[in-house]
Amino acid sequence: MNQGATANFKYLASGNVLKDGELRLEDYQTAAQAGMSVSQLLSQRYPDADVDMYGSVFQQGMHSLGIYTKARPDRGVRISNMQEIFSGQNPQMAGESLSGAGSGIVAPSQQGTTPATRIFFPEVVMQIMNEVLQEDYSLEGRVWANMIASKETIGSEMFTQPLINVEAPKAERSAPISQNALPKNMVSITTSQYAKSILTNSIGLQISDQALMRTPLDLVGIIFTQQSAGESLANMWSDIAAVIGGNLDTGDAAITPQDFTDFDSGAATGTCTQAGWIKFLYDPSRKISIDSIICDIDTFLKIQNRVGRPVMFDPNTTGTNTGNLGTFGLNVEPNLLNVSLGVPNVLVVPTSVVAADTIVGFDSRFALRQVTNASAEYAATEKMVLQRSNFWRVDWGRMAYRLFDSAFRVTTLDT
Repeated sequence: MNQGATANFKYLASGNVLKDGELRLEDYQTAAQAGMSVSQLLSQRYPDADVDMYGSVFQQGMHSLGIYTKARPDRGVRISNMQEIFSGQNPQMAGESLSGAGSGIVAPSQQGTTPATRIFFPEVVMQIMNEVLQEDYSLEGRVWANMIASKETIGSEMFTQPLINVEAPKAERSAPISQNALPKNMVSITTSQYAKSILTNSIGLQISDQALMRTPLDLVGIIFTQQSAGESLANMWSDIAAVIGGNLDTGDAAITPQDFTDFDSGAATGTCTQAGWIKFLYDPSRKISIDSIICDIDTFLKIQNRVGRPVMFDPNTTGTNTGNLGTFGLNVEPNLLNVSLGVPNVLVVPTSVVAADTIVGFDSRFALRQVTNASAEYAATEKMVLQRSNFWRVDWGRMAYRLFDSAFRVTTLDT
């Protein structure tokens, strides 16, 4: 490895002790092979860092080299620009994260032929990318994100899907147990036999020499946000369609919808009724609570205008025996105690994503898991660092899959 491909930095350990740390270029490859980020790798390498007081080891290393992704005017800190990072010249000398232990500043330009800041740069951008990919500020993105039970970010395009087995044994009730005996009902978590592949998307970053001094790090985040916004929406629709219609990459088969007449035998074709809607949401086993609905706009309107929907005020006030019952003392209504249905959140999607007249309901606590890959391609990273090019590539991808099939309930009105 090139002698200049090691970045030396300072960090504060417990007890306010200033220590030396290093980030090597090959650490990017090591972290990717281990399925973790470089920041996580450094945290394992230097477990004595005072994370609670001064942040992660990587954050402390950034600050000791004068790299800042956010401005702190009250401490004389401004956002670093690309010229400073790529060249290692004129780093900020605020060192505010290490001020408790004297001077923690390291001059990046004095560490061999490759500036230490340039070695830090790929992971800095990766953290910005993680924020962009995890925090979707679009309206649909926020709704979809709130419907996902579990999220994970990995540093590779391959992941192993956990398999949760609650089928063995199938007995619903537990039995009395003797001392030191195994329980009758077991839940097992294993891994799938084959690794799954996440579809990879690439975003390239190229900055001209003239633009380096005028490009702060936060602008890089804005650029990535803008670039990935359109792709994120398209990928989200694709994820939803795959969750419902099946996905070969994750091994998910398509969900077979129930006929709406299973919930209300008297419902006409293409019509949603109050009785069927209530029975669709109601689960007598109490295992799930349908709190999320996905459908197209026309299906949503049929739910909203369902036949037999109760109204607070009945406009039919003319004629004989019409209108609401009123509040006469003899109008005794039953007091239902053990059925309480929440108001489900609805995500409206294009008909190409969910078929017309199809209602997809699920319990967001158990239904979905999302895996995000935001890993830098190592060869491109090595070239950018060692050859001092102004081009860098980020590979990323995202995939959602069903966590528990039993958390879903799908019906079609077109019966």
